[in-house]
Amino acid sequence: MMLTASELRSLIQQDAAYRNARAVLTGEWASRAEENPLFRAPMTIADLKFARDLQAAGVVATKLDFDDYAAVQTWITTNRTSLTGDDLAWLRRNFD
Repeated sequence: MMLTASELRSLIQQDAAYRNARAVLTGEWASRAEENPLFRAPMTIADLKFARDLQAAGVVATKLDFDDYAAVQTWITTNRTSLTGDDLAWLRRNFD
């Protein structure tokens, strides 16, 4: 899978969108919230999509396999406080 132009630009610049997607894949979302109490924003579907695209491109080592039901469920359990209902629906869309 190829990254889109905006994703590639985000990766090169290592901007907030890239850092969010990387945190999703590496399991660092909660630790980022602990380090900075102001960072309590929930994940967005955009974060999850970018994370999926980075994973598919082999850019970031990952702790989440979007195609494995058990892995997704385990990941959801770990990150539930950072997820919205829309995030949950998006993560489970291939398994319903």
